[in-house]
Amino acid sequence: MKPEIDFDNIHLAVPSMAYMDSYRAACIVYGTHGVEDFAYPDVATKRRATAYLKKIEKFRRGINLPVGYVPSSGFWLVDGQHYLGSGDIRHYLTDNLRQFGGNIGYSINPTFWRRGLGTLILSMLLDEARHLRIAKPIVTCFDTNTASAKIIEKNGGVLLHKINNTLRGTDRLTRVYEIDLTRGF
Repeated sequence: MKPEIDFDNIHLAVPSMAYMDSYRAACIVYGTHGVEDFAYPDVATKRRATAYLKKIEKFRRGINLPVGYVPSSGFWLVDGQHYLGSGDIRHYLTDNLRQFGGNIGYSINPTFWRRGLGTLILSMLLDEARHLRIAKPIVTCFDTNTASAKIIEKNGGVLLHKINNTLRGTDRLTRVYEIDLTRGF
């Protein structure tokens, strides 16, 4: 039986210790479901979790970014009890990010799949992108990920093109979408 979600309390939150136990459990679930586009941080101890949260804050502020990275705002989709998913908004794009990754990335904890949360988190992240003045965010997904393609299209995504990207030595056809947010400016 799937855990109950408090749909009246779903919101985006800055990642914090308040949901760390639920997040740790989700990282294990992501791995068991073979989710390959989710980074599995080492948050096994309080010290490592604290370091991870500080890293997210530094990314938000654009401090000490690794080569090729851009400032990004990280969010967790939560319902007051559970970590439900993650989302990131890259504040601007490099040429590589235009082809793979885009401005917005998101992931739903597989425990809560098929409950409309993918569509919801992307909608909420688009609202945050408006606040960051990102007029036409790029969102990408693998061509075989029909669930993500539907989510992006439900949120106004227009397919710009498909491109082959190499991930861990394997070519993967990737869909590149744009979502026009200029109506909200």
